[in-house]
Formats: sequence, structure tokens, C-alpha cells
Amino acid sequence: MELFRIGFLSFTLLDLADVSLVAFMLYKTYQYMKGTLAAQIFLGLLVLLAGSAVASFLNLTSLDWIFSRLTSIWFIVVVILFQPEIRRMLLFLGQHRIFGKFFQNSSEEVINAVVSAVGELVDLHYGALIVFARNTGLRIYVETGEQIGAKVSKRLLVSLFFPNTPLHDGAVIIKNATIEAARCVLPLTQNESISETFGMRHRSALGISEISDAFVVIVSEESGRVSVAENGQLFSGLSLPELRERLRHALSEKHVPAEETV
Repeated sequence: MELFRIGFLSFTLLDLADVSLVAFMLYKTYQYMKGTLAAQIFLGLLVLLAGSAVASFLNLTSLDWIFSRLTSIWFIVVVILFQPEIRRMLLFLGQHRIFGKFFQNSSEEVINAVVSAVGELVDLHYGALIVFARNTGLRIYVETGEQIGAKVSKRLLVSLFFPNTPLHDGAVIIKNATIEAARCVLPLTQNESISETFGMRHRSALGISEISDAFVVIVSEESGRVSVAENGQLFSGLSLPELRERLRHALSEKHVPAEETV
């Protein structure tokens, strides 16, 4: 169905749907990268695309030739510049229920143990960084710490984060119902817009969530504030019931990543 015509060009409902989908994809891509250095690079590429379209429309031969040369290498440039973001997006698509089965969730017993341990850590003002491995393998980070290989329990978690003990600094990595390792070193976030009020634990939690589908629980040593990191987003100031719900969603087969940031 033709909506209107400009000269010899017609604009149909299919064209409208096509333009709308492209605009939506560009918007969601920018929203996905907002607050990172990649967002600024993305805007720069959009400016180049707009310049190429204008040069072609106005028949500016020299500029059109320059932009056409750039266009031939854009794919390689995009892959190099946006490699971390592309990896995160593919991880997100891979764990969507439409494309595959989700990672098998930890038992309610594990969730209860973690929530109880977090409650005690908050009361004691002990800092904690607990990483739940899901689809993405974290072996490279497990190997930076001390191998544990023990069943998840409240007492063990609280003991691992007891100050001045050899294993309290760094992250504990949990897979299924097993604490694989403690004192693990995690990569720091590439997000430059994170508040200065967040310390190294929060930056490490964001970092591992940016390059994997891990779900991370953080307890602030200074404030006792409970936070979680997932898909490169930080959700802070959670109560214990809220933490329990997020754990259930994150570790269940029906998990759908949250979109809002606290």
C-alpha cells in the first residue's frame, strides 16, 4: 500500500516498517552502549553515515568518493572498535529463551545460603564479591584464585570474607552449587561514567558482567549496601528480599535480564 509519492519515488507501508526497524535498532544499540566510550564512537560513525548520505544525495563527487572508500572498511573498523560490545550482545542473544535453553539454576538451598550470608556480612560490615557463573566459562578467572571446590554454605561464605584472612580479598566464584575458588582477580569495568562512590569491588563486578553473563553480588564494606551487577549494569541499594528475587530470576531457566538501572 502506497502512502505517498515524491517524484518517481514511492513510500509504502513496507518502507515505513523498514525505516522504523532500522531507527529502533540504532536507538537500542545507542541505549545499550550509553555512558561508555563506545557510545561516542557510535555517534561518530552515525555522523559519517549521515555525511555519506548527504554527499551522495547532493552529488558531491569528491566527498562521495571519500566516503565510499571509508565504507569499504567500515565492517572491519566496527568489529575492532566494538569487540567488547559485540561480544556482550551475542551473549545476551545466546541466553535468550527464544534461541536456546538457559543455564540450569542453582537450588533454593544455595540461594538461601547466599542471602543469609549476605545478611550477616551486612551486619558485620564485611565486604564481599560473589560471582555466579552461568553459560560463560570463567575458568581463566578461577585460576587466578585459590581452588576451593566446596559446597555453598552460609558459614563458609562468611568465613571467606572475614577481614585479615588470606582469602578475604578478591572474588568468590560459584558454579552450580559449588564454590569453585576464592580470592579471584576480576577485570575492571570499561564504563567511565560509573560513580566515584563505588569502589574496586563494584568496578570489578561490572567488569566481569560486561564480558560474560555472570551474575555478581556485592556487599560494600564501608556502607553495608547490597548491590548486584548483570549484563554490564549495576543495581544498588537492594534489600535482602529484593536480592533473593533477583537471584531467583538470574539463576532460573525463565530468567529475563532486567532493563532498568538503579
